[in-house]
Amino acid sequence: MEHHTPLAEILILIVAAVGVVALFRSFRLSPVLGYLVAGALIGPHGIGWIHDVSTTQGIAELGVVFLLFMIGMELSWARLKAMRTMVFGFGTAQVFFTSAVIGGVMLLFGMDLTAVVIVGGGLALSSTALVLQVIEETGEKGSQVGRLALSILLLQDLAVMPLLVLMPLLAAGEIGNIGFALIEASIRAAVAMVLIFSLGRLILRPIFRFIASLQNEELFAATTLLIVLGTSWLTETAGLSMALGAFMAGLLVAETEFHHQVEADVKPYKGLLLGLFFMTVGMAVDLSLLIEMWHLILLASLVLILTKFLIIHALLRMFKFGSCASVHTALLLAQGGEFGFILFTLAGEMEIFSQHLTQVLLVIVSVTMALTPLLSLLGQRLAARIRSTPDVGPDSVKQETLDLEDHVIVAGYGRMGKMVTEILQTEEIPFIALEFNPAEVTDGRQHNAPVYYGDATRMEVLEAVGIKRARAAIVTFKNERMATQVVKALRKDYPYLPIIVRVNDLRQAKDIKEIGANVAVPEIFEGSLQIAGALLRELGVPEHEIQRVTTVFRKEDYSLKPDEEGAA
Repeated sequence: MEHHTPLAEILILIVAAVGVVALFRSFRLSPVLGYLVAGALIGPHGIGWIHDVSTTQGIAELGVVFLLFMIGMELSWARLKAMRTMVFGFGTAQVFFTSAVIGGVMLLFGMDLTAVVIVGGGLALSSTALVLQVIEETGEKGSQVGRLALSILLLQDLAVMPLLVLMPLLAAGEIGNIGFALIEASIRAAVAMVLIFSLGRLILRPIFRFIASLQNEELFAATTLLIVLGTSWLTETAGLSMALGAFMAGLLVAETEFHHQVEADVKPYKGLLLGLFFMTVGMAVDLSLLIEMWHLILLASLVLILTKFLIIHALLRMFKFGSCASVHTALLLAQGGEFGFILFTLAGEMEIFSQHLTQVLLVIVSVTMALTPLLSLLGQRLAARIRSTPDVGPDSVKQETLDLEDHVIVAGYGRMGKMVTEILQTEEIPFIALEFNPAEVTDGRQHNAPVYYGDATRMEVLEAVGIKRARAAIVTFKNERMATQVVKALRKDYPYLPIIVRVNDLRQAKDIKEIGANVAVPEIFEGSLQIAGALLRELGVPEHEIQRVTTVFRKEDYSLKPDEEGAA
């Protein structure tokens, strides 16, 4: 078949991506699935329009790098510290038990011990790029499921290093040198991570300040790319994944005042390169092998998904997480991952196992990855069904929110509470809402909002949703007595916590501020100002004059005493 020029291949990739992804979108299916199908169709095992996948693979892997960089920028050191138990505790347990179970099954089928280690370890890993992209599409980055998945995926990225170190030793039969090689690799990795953190905190902010002072957008964007790719190269040189280096760089950039501009510079690259990455994954699928052995490959794929689901679900329940988060997270992480492609391809080249087995494993991983958007949808629906029972006690709530850090607690999920939480979701600020009305709780849970049934006037309930780790609290109750009780309880034990309260009028605003609220917003007064402003706008009054008048009235009336307000 005729070979295309690089420019022609780029055009083919873009046309296939636009066409297939648009088709999938029209059927409300995940774009990720569209990229995978497009890659399979045009790749060397499909129509054959793209012959050499390696020419695009290196560039495509940068999509994963930029994705992890963005994830790093959305986290903070405090939140990452709060996740350490999940990353190193649960993540390690997941990789170990999954590898052991899959490896044990392979041993029963007579596979060589050397191959068992690679197959078990490779299939224990999930797809960082795919899972995080699906989480972003479904708006679950700030949810408990999103945090759990990220914790596990971070440890899996770390687990790639020892597997890569082991492979040449296993291939050469040098079992006695494994311990020394792992220690050496661990030291290299630790040095690289300390170097990135130390130098990053020391020089990152001054570099950005200097570049920003030159007022050149292209230079600022180039500096951002240099930081992302430089840290990725450093961790790759140390034997870790490029994505992990990018994640560390994102954490460092998040601490600077330039992170919003950096995010705007990186976002276009991330989307384009990530789509290309998923297409290269699709290109690796040997369609002829899939057609020839479809029943065995489908069975093996379903067994892998079921095995990983059961192990992850059981471990999450052992770690005291609720059934809702356990089911959803387990389904989301039940696939094979992109690092499996790397491990199995290298194992084939080192003749640890045959090329035929290599191709079969690559197809199985590809099939499970292609099923991930559907598994995510299934997880959402099962989770929504489990959530439909609103009577959740403090112990259960605590299990579901124990990894939450730097969040906002919203007391009341009525009309105003819903509006506040929608804004928080738009800004990707984590929150927990407490509501005493079961119907409101059910409505919120069915829309994937973290709403829990509970009395916000009780301190044990507030502690169950992580009030000690909260960033702020907002009280939206219309009932004055309940609002007052919540503010008193919060201010007594948490004197420095910012508390914002919705009140009915200026009298209540004065009273609630006297007992400890930082901000009190009188609903009737603010509504009156909005109506007056709308009227003036319809009458043709200039916008700047409307702003001036409402500002004057707001200052004057907020300073009124209660009896003066009543007379008014």
